[in-house]
Amino acid sequence: MAEQFSFPGFGDLPQAPVANKAKPAAKGERLPYALKFSIFPRPSEAQEIARLTGPMLRALGLTGKPLMSQRLHVTVHNLGEYAEVPDDLIATAIRAGDALAFDAFEVAFDCAMSFPSAGTYVLSGHEGTRQLTTFHEELGESMRSQGLRAGRSFTPSMALVYDKHFVAEHPIVPVCWIAREFVLIRSHIGTGIYDTLRTWTTR
Repeated sequence: MAEQFSFPGFGDLPQAPVANKAKPAAKGERLPYALKFSIFPRPSEAQEIARLTGPMLRALGLTGKPLMSQRLHVTVHNLGEYAEVPDDLIATAIRAGDALAFDAFEVAFDCAMSFPSAGTYVLSGHEGTRQLTTFHEELGESMRSQGLRAGRSFTPSMALVYDKHFVAEHPIVPVCWIAREFVLIRSHIGTGIYDTLRTWTTR
């Protein structure tokens, strides 16, 4: 991956899902697991993304600890939060993944912003994420064909850091990587631990 970010005059920078049968959380309760379809860049690509975004985080005054490269990913569909992820839900999600064939595609993030509700600063995109959005739609259709609920709203994003400092959307020189596989993961919420339950590669 070539150098992708440039910062010509920091004056350009701004000033400082639907769950599936999830057990409702009591007020103040946080369930420990989430089931997600996600796309991870290859380790070398993730390391390069982390290296390139470091200067941008510092320039914006973000002081949170950047996510480790192995945690960088795009959540394509969130199937909900659970005290224990139901085995039948995992099996149904696997059938939905099995039914989908896809070709490798490029992801080009050309903007970045804060997601205040999640307390994260993320990479996102417009033109360069059209294929990612199409993949989200196709996987959603496959999920619905298996009786799963799949949200239709989607903002392509990759979280870089947890930081409550708000940064409005701003353009960046695109950072690009290739999506070659997608995975079904059980995320241990708040720990950065992901159990890979199934992986699907390009046809």
